[in-house]
Amino acid sequence: MRLLIILSISLLGCASTLLADEYSYTTKDNVYVVGDIHGAYKEFVTTLKTANLVDEQLQWIGGTNHLVSLGDLLDRGPNSRAVVDLLRSLQEQAQAAGGRVHVVLGNHEVMNLQGDWRYLSSEEISAFADEETEKQRADSYKIYLATYRIKDNEGNLQKFNRTYPPGFFAHIKAYHRRGDYGKWLLERPFIIDINGNLFTHGGLSPAVEGMSLEELNDSQKDELQSYLKIWEYFLKDKILTYNVPFVQRPEFIEAFASGRKARQFLRSHESRVFSSDSTSWYRGNALCHPYFEQDRLKAQLESLSAEKLWVGHTTNTSKQVETRLDEHLIKMDTGMLAAYYRGQPWIAEIKADGAIRFIHGETGEEGQPLVAPNREYVNPYRWSDAKVEDFLRTADILEMEDIEEGRTNPVKLTLKRGKRKINAVFKYRDNEPLAERLQWTKARENADRFQFEAAAYNLDRLLGIGLVPVTVERTIDGKKGIVQLWVDNLISSLTLNEKNIPYDGMCTLQDQMNMMDSFDYLIANTDRNQSNILFSQSDLQIWLIDHSRAFGTSVKRPEMLKRAKIVVTERFKQALSQLNEENIETLAPWLHKKQREAILKRRDKMLRGNF
Repeated sequence: MRLLIILSISLLGCASTLLADEYSYTTKDNVYVVGDIHGAYKEFVTTLKTANLVDEQLQWIGGTNHLVSLGDLLDRGPNSRAVVDLLRSLQEQAQAAGGRVHVVLGNHEVMNLQGDWRYLSSEEISAFADEETEKQRADSYKIYLATYRIKDNEGNLQKFNRTYPPGFFAHIKAYHRRGDYGKWLLERPFIIDINGNLFTHGGLSPAVEGMSLEELNDSQKDELQSYLKIWEYFLKDKILTYNVPFVQRPEFIEAFASGRKARQFLRSHESRVFSSDSTSWYRGNALCHPYFEQDRLKAQLESLSAEKLWVGHTTNTSKQVETRLDEHLIKMDTGMLAAYYRGQPWIAEIKADGAIRFIHGETGEEGQPLVAPNREYVNPYRWSDAKVEDFLRTADILEMEDIEEGRTNPVKLTLKRGKRKINAVFKYRDNEPLAERLQWTKARENADRFQFEAAAYNLDRLLGIGLVPVTVERTIDGKKGIVQLWVDNLISSLTLNEKNIPYDGMCTLQDQMNMMDSFDYLIANTDRNQSNILFSQSDLQIWLIDHSRAFGTSVKRPEMLKRAKIVVTERFKQALSQLNEENIETLAPWLHKKQREAILKRRDKMLRGNF
């Protein structure tokens, strides 16, 4: 039974002392940028001091410089209220000095406004305890008893206090749309431009292509305000209560309400501002493959007359600043809240001439940003390809299990070295032995060979794609074959279709299929089907496997690709242009000379666009 608490709180807050931010700025002074803070007050203060933006009394000494927070001030950490209070104070001080302090809305700010408190820490709640009246708690406790039809005793009072600790109701009041903190947040932008640098929390999704800076901000602000108003309507009408989780509210509306207001609520609940396409939630720029994401972001930046996009939201696994998409994207979430993310604070300094310095928030040392990998979370233990290759070649075989699926009679392996275990697949089918050395014949066009799996992996890495799992040659029980990293928790296109599971990945399905089709044409793969089009269940990013029936010499499209609308992106063209007769020779251990030559011929057709 869901608790139906009617919170007896006053929802009128004081007016903000600052005007709402504009969206576009030019300055001849420095611009400083920090990523996600999540209540890491101590680290944030140290970083501001390191950058000489505040003094020991936390007064603004940054003069006419600008400071940009990329959002996610709230949740998880203990001192988010102190972070917000400091930023509000610095906003006033900086503006008086001719500078500016900007805060763009992160998804956790939006979540607190919409009443999604899943990530609130106990310290964040207790920070509001002194402002919560005894009457608020007493009235809410009475409703708690009535809802559960239980008696007033010490045990039930303790349970109530554990579920709704002191400060909970005052926190709700503070972040209501007319509350002190809620009103301030609602005046903040979602995205701003300073000197041709765009700053937002998550990124720019395909759904917002063509929108201006004003449209990006105004549309999301309107959606958020509209939702908060219609939510408040149903709170007052007692159809909804504050404890009903955000994702469950439509169920309550459909069950207990009808008419125009109900339809309005259901539409508003599906607004873009709450979706993975919003500028606060989108992770595609940070995680989707650059061979299609780079072209899109570049076009969006050009349409907004900008050169770079600065984001937080997606914590860098390196815990350092990272660049991506040919340095058009700067990823600033370095996990400042060390207690949770085990990260470290960094701050960027952008000078008027565009020069950028990255400064460690605690040591003051300068550092160079890392280039983010094309694909995150690829290998176990966050190992490099080389380390996984060595493990697959030399680790002890703990278990072997025949796999029923597939005509190549694959075997699943469990490999172990020390305390580390990795699953892999062993393939050894070769119906044209020594084909790479013998005279090429037409019969070999349809060969099914484990060697082609190794060739596909090495070509994938030669092109910088990184979607074929690590693959090495190895002899097991006298059988020569390949051992390929086993990727767990995959779901096939066949399963998605048969079970009517909607595709809701952050990277568009069309882009991922186009990437796969491009690679399949390059290697003349003839064995792609719905059962071996595989996605990680966690993020629905694609993997490229099953290439034992590829590398024919024809330059025509395989039958399975004849209807595919393949677009070779500019970024992929750059990679293809790097292939030449010299580096293609690295595939000689697995491919015949004619096969290698055919790769270059198909590459040429892809570059010309006449394939």
